[in-house]
Amino acid sequence: MTDPTSNVPDEQHAPQRRRTPPEHILARVVTGIVLAAVLFVAVFAWRVVYRPHLDQMPEEQVDALLVLGPLNPWRIEMAEDLMRQGKAKNLVLSTPNMPWDAMYCDEKHDWPAYCFPPNPSTTRGEAIGLRDLAELHGWMSFAVLTVDFHAARSRFIFERCLGQPVPVVGRNISEWDHQRPYQVAYQLGGYLKEIKLGRCPA
Repeated sequence: MTDPTSNVPDEQHAPQRRRTPPEHILARVVTGIVLAAVLFVAVFAWRVVYRPHLDQMPEEQVDALLVLGPLNPWRIEMAEDLMRQGKAKNLVLSTPNMPWDAMYCDEKHDWPAYCFPPNPSTTRGEAIGLRDLAELHGWMSFAVLTVDFHAARSRFIFERCLGQPVPVVGRNISEWDHQRPYQVAYQLGGYLKEIKLGRCPA
């Protein structure tokens, strides 16, 4: 007797695979994106804010050492120590909205000192100000001094504005460790803003 199912295609006898519901696929995609974002922020926080890289001053004397604002005693002290070591020919101070800081440049020093209020009053404004001074005085080499958790973003901005590598020196200030969680968000926001703005205007 002939099997009534003998003429039926094999595909009909194969077990049907369950299709993953669209909402499950979406959930997996969202979970993957969230995990990737968390990993990115964790790596960013570690490399930029908690264990940032600070450069050493170049062996050859640079034309200008710029101290980023806001100015405080340790920045001035470290900058003056580097100047006494002959690490830079000129000392430049950013004085954002603090005219009394500019009084430093009215005093007598063993090195030329220049003060300027950045415009805009941001790290980008400081980079533009240094670039303008460099064009005015013929400076070709630079270094920047700031706090450690500001170093990576400063390096990024100054290299974009000046078109060359710029070493960023500074100091790890343990008294400011309570600020580091806040600085993760602040520095990340600063990076995103800088990327959106693009290169410094000519």
